[in-house]
Amino acid sequence: MKNLLIIGTGSFARIVHEYALLSKECGQEWRVKGYLKSSEMPVQECFDLPVIETVDNYSLSDDDVFICAEVDGNVRHLAVEKIVAKGGKFVNIIHPQSNISRTAVIGEGNIIGAFTTLSMNTKIGNHVIIQDHVNVGHDSVIEDYVHLYVGTIISGRNCIDKYAVLYTGGTVYPKIKIASNAIVGAGSVVMRNVKTSTTVLGNPAALLK
Repeated sequence: MKNLLIIGTGSFARIVHEYALLSKECGQEWRVKGYLKSSEMPVQECFDLPVIETVDNYSLSDDDVFICAEVDGNVRHLAVEKIVAKGGKFVNIIHPQSNISRTAVIGEGNIIGAFTTLSMNTKIGNHVIIQDHVNVGHDSVIEDYVHLYVGTIISGRNCIDKYAVLYTGGTVYPKIKIASNAIVGAGSVVMRNVKTSTTVLGNPAALLK
């Protein structure tokens, strides 16, 4: 049996631990071993498993597998690259109360929360975080290191580019592209494309100056 290590020591890492314990793979393919820090910063949260080491200093074992629970996509990418450079492998953590179409395509290292729906022909990249109660509509593409917060609604044929963040309750109209590193504020309704590294907010969503 493999040992799962959760990268991250923030509040979301504890949530991912719970997802992992509930997933069908727990106890069958792997057990949760503990946490790794992605930096030397002091740990602020209380955990019921040990914080074993930093990503930089951890020595991998053959039976280790990983999931990264860093909420910032760029921080997540850096931590993932360090583990991959050491030969580490990443798994998906999928809550058993999610609803995933048989035609959905999911990469590796993804986190998918409870009551989330991935509709037909959706494509999820690698190391994406999709929290609870998210809907990803048909034929939509969610690229690497995206973070969709609780209650996000992605309509059909959307493209959410790398590192984009959609905060709680954001809604995206059909056939919209959210470009890389863009941010959609909580509760926003996106009716037109969002450019790279911009922030939009409101209903309808407008550029935040």
